[in-house]
Amino acid sequence: MRRAARARHNRSDYRGARARRAYPPCNYGRVGMLEAAGAAAGVASRFNLDSLLAGSAVSIPGFRIPIDGMGGGVAKPAEVRFDAADLYGAQGPQAADIRQDALGDCYFVATLGAVARQQPDAIRNMISFDARTGNFTVQLHDGDGNPQSVQVTQAELEDNLARSGGSTADNTGLDGPIWPAVAETAYAKVHDSNPADGLAEGYNAIANGGWPQDAMQAITGDRGDEIRYSEGFFESENSALDRMAGQVDAALSNGRPVTLWTVPENRSLWDKIRGNEGTQDGLVDNHVYTVEGVHKNADGEWMVSVRNPWSTNMNVGEGHDTASATMEVPLRTLVDTGGAEAFTAGPAPR
Repeated sequence: MRRAARARHNRSDYRGARARRAYPPCNYGRVGMLEAAGAAAGVASRFNLDSLLAGSAVSIPGFRIPIDGMGGGVAKPAEVRFDAADLYGAQGPQAADIRQDALGDCYFVATLGAVARQQPDAIRNMISFDARTGNFTVQLHDGDGNPQSVQVTQAELEDNLARSGGSTADNTGLDGPIWPAVAETAYAKVHDSNPADGLAEGYNAIANGGWPQDAMQAITGDRGDEIRYSEGFFESENSALDRMAGQVDAALSNGRPVTLWTVPENRSLWDKIRGNEGTQDGLVDNHVYTVEGVHKNADGEWMVSVRNPWSTNMNVGEGHDTASATMEVPLRTLVDTGGAEAFTAGPAPR
């Protein structure tokens, strides 16, 4: 997915609102990026999950499949199924409970993380467990913001773990909170025309990229507001950056979930002639991050703190890799390179 090149490589290219991209962000997960890197080096990083799961939903009661050392978790006895006690850790729902692996649905899981960080009670209220049936119920919203209750069975939840979805529960030795997998399964289910025959269609629909505002609406019932960089006619870049950072900071201060949608950085004509990548912001291109904060550093520059739903910032390939899930990026760099498409600020707590 490539975005249209701009004629110049400077901040004047980003005045005013920009048109919505033709292609949604996030057509790969962390595992997809590792597979691409491995393929480039002639190394296979894991088995192909599609071939493993082709043809039917996978039901693995009380057991999780480790695949090439990257999937799986602590096995539970076959007679024990996931229940309400498995939903959250001791601190309740947190963005750190998310780890996007094989599915390209960063737009959804990063938004889940943003809601969990700002409004954990909204996550608790979204998911319930019925001990009688063993099913979870997830309240999502349709395209008009109307609530829709989605049942998630034990078999469907196990299927999500086998697909290496967006929770930490499908990673070796972690056995983390299950709520991200429950929510992600429900989101796949509402995109499947016939869930009775498995959720392959639903996962294909959600796992190849999507729009941050669509995810915000599905989770909260409100599309939220996009915050984009723009300069007034006589406005300086510093003033425009102050205004943009102030909008993001105000949204976070008011308890609103915020995400950042990134796109490939611009390259100057000279960079193209010389085959250079140009200035890189350190973030994955065509990706969505959970925004944790914005502040001025000691030099007076606005810094944006973001959390990668991969749960790491390794193998990004932009020269700023770190094992930490969070990193800080200068807002000026995001604007000057064109790497920030838009922030999405969801609704305030109700």
